[in-house]
Amino acid sequence: MLYVQIVRQVGFRTNFSKTDLSNILDRELELQLREVSEVSMGTDIAEEDIESIHQCCDQVLELNTYKASLLQYLQDRMNAIAPNLTMMVGELVGARLISHAGSLIN
Repeated sequence: MLYVQIVRQVGFRTNFSKTDLSNILDRELELQLREVSEVSMGTDIAEEDIESIHQCCDQVLELNTYKASLLQYLQDRMNAIAPNLTMMVGELVGARLISHAGSLIN
């Protein structure tokens, strides 16, 4: 997600040196990336391409947020339905075991 956030915030490669990434990266990593970006041999990107890239970045970030909400839902449900199983194997494995078994009733 860090890469997507950086790409979304920076946009064009030429903006890298002017973009403040302190809200995403720690200072040391930000300085290292700035040094590397100065010697980058990449090509320029068209404005339309940047817009498409930004849309893709937004979708990835939205999907990541949705994934986190689904994981929280799964954790809540598994702790309510099968707390012992959840403690033994975790939410994800527990949910898969219940799904494979068919249900908790039979």
